[in-house]
Amino acid sequence: MKKKLIGTVVFLALAAGLLWKLNDVFSLKQKDGIVPMELFYEQEPGTIDVMFYGSSHTYSDINPAVLWEQEGISSYDLAGSLQPLWNTYYYMKESLKYQRPKVMVVELVRAIESRDYIEEARTVTNTFGMKFSKEKIENIRVSTPNNLIPYLLGYPVYHSRYTELSREDFAAYLGDPHGRASKGYYPLYVTKSYDSMADMSGVTESSDLAPKSEEYLRKIIALAKEEEIPLVFMISPYQGIIGEEQRIFNRCGEIAAEEGIPFLDFNQMYEELGLDPKTDMAEASHLNYRGTEKLSRYLAGWLASNYDLADHRGDEAYASWEENAADWKQKDLNQMLTEEEGWYDFLQRLAENDGTYTYVIGLTGAYDNGEQPVGEVLAELGVPQEVLTRGGVFIGGVDGGRALAGGTDGSCVLEFAASDLEVKVSGGNQSIVYSGESALKTLNGINVLVYDHFTGSLVTAVGFDAENGYACVH
Repeated sequence: MKKKLIGTVVFLALAAGLLWKLNDVFSLKQKDGIVPMELFYEQEPGTIDVMFYGSSHTYSDINPAVLWEQEGISSYDLAGSLQPLWNTYYYMKESLKYQRPKVMVVELVRAIESRDYIEEARTVTNTFGMKFSKEKIENIRVSTPNNLIPYLLGYPVYHSRYTELSREDFAAYLGDPHGRASKGYYPLYVTKSYDSMADMSGVTESSDLAPKSEEYLRKIIALAKEEEIPLVFMISPYQGIIGEEQRIFNRCGEIAAEEGIPFLDFNQMYEELGLDPKTDMAEASHLNYRGTEKLSRYLAGWLASNYDLADHRGDEAYASWEENAADWKQKDLNQMLTEEEGWYDFLQRLAENDGTYTYVIGLTGAYDNGEQPVGEVLAELGVPQEVLTRGGVFIGGVDGGRALAGGTDGSCVLEFAASDLEVKVSGGNQSIVYSGESALKTLNGINVLVYDHFTGSLVTAVGFDAENGYACVH
């Protein structure tokens, strides 16, 4: 009888463990709301001095790594896509159970929300990351009152995700080696050029917020007063702003002035930021990583000048901010390499890398058209004369020093965190295969694959076509 009882207990424990793991795998993992909240709970209590709240204009436009690098400010982006002010309010209430920031900054672009209830997908994004609590119940109730039970349980909403599962679902921190140090920022690594930013200087009148949005704006103000934490309101700059939106933001500014709250409307401050509409926008609604750096640098200086915020750089208790800053610095460098279209500047960036890359250079066909100093630059990267003369493949960087000259038979396989890389040369043919896909982009020119060990990711695979003036081929 005792053995049977023990067996039953063991079985139930194993079943519970399996169900917990399945729930972890199947659970939704959106970076635009769920993951930042889940990671927030892992921050050491009492370490965050500045909390940023709001929508995607927060987590895509404000980079805590820049505030850390410039001023040593420990900050965090706790936000969700299209997040209405009622979700922001409950995010704030929840966060204050774990942190005691010296300043709370709320980005108010979603003050333009006119609906009482937004689409269900966004409600999921802005509620599912929260732990079970009174605040989560209230957040769901005010967002989707008819779905309280399934949203609290979670599993009824995402149980059918098995057809969508990917490698990220089974990996800690979505497979990011520095994910644990994340501070909620997720940039947009794309660029859309515009001739100018929208001029809102002539829009001076104001319009009322929708009743529910104003109700929760007032609750946010009351919460900050109750907690005796300084509050700042801001509007992130975006190219697609229209007059009616600006009139609502003007009303937010009036309310802020009535309450003695600093209000930074960056749609009136393009010049102060140094924003360039040709290079700094991801699309009409968001900054890209270059614009984000400009906004974040301004905020870092402004916050340091207006509040008593400690510089925590060098303090071991804040090591995760140092790791996060290094992570985003490397990711930005990787993006700049990806964007480079000229063969010379591309190879120069490779040469300047600080020891985190493994790169494969494949010289195919008539790779040197004699019109540019290709051979000299490749030699400076360490490509041996045998490969320069006969073509073939050279592996440099972290796993460097290997060469497979054309006309020979040879191969090698490199095992990386994200996937394997296989390189082969057989007679006059060569192949460079990463994650099952060929990385050869041109049959007459320079092929380059770059893997970054620091971020554990493929940076780019690109070709420069000698027959077309070394035009870049992605």
